[in-house]
This record gives sequence, structure tokens and C-alpha cells, in this order.
Amino acid sequence: MFRGFPLAILFVLSAMSFVSRAEWVQGEASLMVKDAPLDDVRLVAIKNAIADASFKSGSVITAEDVVLNGLLVSSKAEIHSTGRIQRVEIIDETITEGTLHVVVRVNITPLFSCESDKYHRSVLVTQLQLLRPRQAAYGDIYDFGNQISKRFEQQLLRQQQAMNVQLLDKAFASRAAFNSLTPQIIYDKASYLAQTQGRQFVIFGYIRDISLFEQFDITDDDESALRRNFTLDVYVVDAYRSSLLFQESYHSEADWNYPEGQQVDTNNSLFWRKDYGRIVLNTVNAAVTDIANIITCEPSVTQVADKLEDNLVIGMGAADGVAVGDTFALLKTRTLSRTNTTGLTIQYPLENVLFSVSAVNAHGAVLETSQKVNSTIADLYDLVTPHP
Repeated sequence: MFRGFPLAILFVLSAMSFVSRAEWVQGEASLMVKDAPLDDVRLVAIKNAIADASFKSGSVITAEDVVLNGLLVSSKAEIHSTGRIQRVEIIDETITEGTLHVVVRVNITPLFSCESDKYHRSVLVTQLQLLRPRQAAYGDIYDFGNQISKRFEQQLLRQQQAMNVQLLDKAFASRAAFNSLTPQIIYDKASYLAQTQGRQFVIFGYIRDISLFEQFDITDDDESALRRNFTLDVYVVDAYRSSLLFQESYHSEADWNYPEGQQVDTNNSLFWRKDYGRIVLNTVNAAVTDIANIITCEPSVTQVADKLEDNLVIGMGAADGVAVGDTFALLKTRTLSRTNTTGLTIQYPLENVLFSVSAVNAHGAVLETSQKVNSTIADLYDLVTPHP
């Protein structure tokens, strides 16, 4: 029996990193069902609809280029490709007079690579907590936020872009402060974490919704399925540069295949292989892909961790890709007063002064300069960035 549940497909790029403004393009396709298995017809129809949207956007992606990975169970799937598509949402699917009609929205990003330095990106993942813990009572999944945080760490470490990732055991802010986070509060908190943890990029967010709802079959009002939401709000801050790089909300839903009163073990791999666990992982993977694409194209920045006579010690080392002979520039920060309460902070490289790496270990490096400079030219927590 055909069930008209909305289908959300999460796309993961397997190619190189891209950063640009994406656009949503609608595509559609129709296909006769006849005696063929409905799941097989849906696969082909979805591929054709994606290809239609790609053609409208000017991309060169055919139905043969799109590979749908896994079964379309609970109207969920994951797509792998090397094209320009990042995510796909099936917004309508109907059968009329034996013909399946599918309408999709495709998120397409122009394909180009960014200029990026060779160093690993240092990333701090804070705990992604449940905004409404009471919603976890059904299934007793109160540890769900901790599980999602671990998955973020694991997925970031698996990205093609090299990253140095640390999972913090604390949340970025309390639940009560969620709606009162101003940009300045975010930057102050991120700056503190950067100084104490030595990470440039700070990821924080909240699991906004894991509520349940009942959805009825469009062909039979007596048949329904219990489904569960997963809505995730994610933020990425360049803590050294006081810049909010990324803010996005992700939503998905799937059948909840557990009876009322059953305690669900989220540490068990079976949970993550079932409908709900799988779509949650796909959603997390989509968020991680977006984040990786953003931060890879940001310049590496680290801080001065110590001073040794005329030399500087920085918080990047061999584990981050630093080698003897690499060149860095010192960044100075200046706040331009605009009013009594707000200011514009700018960072600029110190002119005519460059530092080279004279010694390196796993997590730190010593910088020296052949130029005559005042020993007070740099302070602790000043920033340095690779010089081209």
C-alpha cells in the first residue's frame, strides 16, 4: 500500500569542499507504476525528479549520476553523488490513475573550490542539549543530547578535510539562556573557550524538538504510524575572529518503532540502524558536511600561548600540519569606538614583520624572526595566521 508520508532526503557530498550561496530548485517527474514494485518505481521517479531540478539550475547531473543509498524505509534515504547537490526534499508524491508523480526541492550549490591553507582546522564541539528534556520521557532517551554530540565529533573526524576535533563535556549556554543569546554574548563565550581550549572554531546548538505525532495513511484513515521529529539548531563561531560563520536549523522525521513504556538504549547500534536512528544520523551528517565546507575555507588562526625571550610559542603544532620553516604573520586587534556600548573590532597583520617556525612538537611551535623587533611586540593571546 502506498503511504503518502513526506520524504526528506539528505545529501552528502563525496567530492571536494565547496562554499557559496546555494539555491533551492524544484523538479518533478512522473512514472507509470504498472506491475513493478512500488519502491523500485519511486527510486527511478526520485532520480528523474532530481535530474529535472539539476537541469533547470544549469547543472549537468543525469538520473544515472544519482545513486540512492539504502532502502526507502519510512520515506527516508541518503544520496551520494559528486555533483552540485547538497540536499533534497521530496515535498509531494501521489499516485493518480496508475502514475506516480514526485515533486522535489533540491539544494544546489555552484561548484568551485576555495583557497585554503594546509593546516588542520581546530574545532571544539560543545554539548548539544535537549531544549525540552520532557520530550525524552517517551523512550527514556534523556542521554540523546550527549549521543548527538558524540556523533558530531565522530562525523567531523571522518571528513575529507583534516580537522583537530575536541568534544567538550559542557554546553555552550544553559537552556534558559537560549533565547537571550546576543551576538556579543556569543562572541564573549566563544573567546573564553578559545583561550582555555585553544580551538578556533566553536560549534554549539540545541536539539529543539523530538516530539512524537501520529500520521494517518492518505488511503486509509484507520491506518496510522507513530512518528518522531528531530529538529536541530546549529551555530559555528570563529572564536578568534569573533565571527558567527554559520547558523542553520535542520529538521527530519521518521517512524518511531517502539511501544509505549519501552526504555530505548541509544548506546545500542540497533537503535541507530532503525528508522529514527538512521534519519538522525543522516541529519547530523548533513549538518557536519555544511560546517566542514564553511570552516575549510576560513583562514587558520591561532594564539600566542607563551613568550620565550624574543621568540613566540603558538598553539599549533605538527598535529595541525605545522613544520619547521613555515611562515606566520602577527595579527593585532584594534577596537574602533562607535558608541559608549558598542565597537567595531578589526584585525590587521603587523607590517614588515614575519615569523618562521624554528621548532615544533605535536601541539605547539616556536616562532622566531630575523628582524629587530621590540620584545613587547606581541602579548599572550595575540593571534597569528599563516603567511602566503
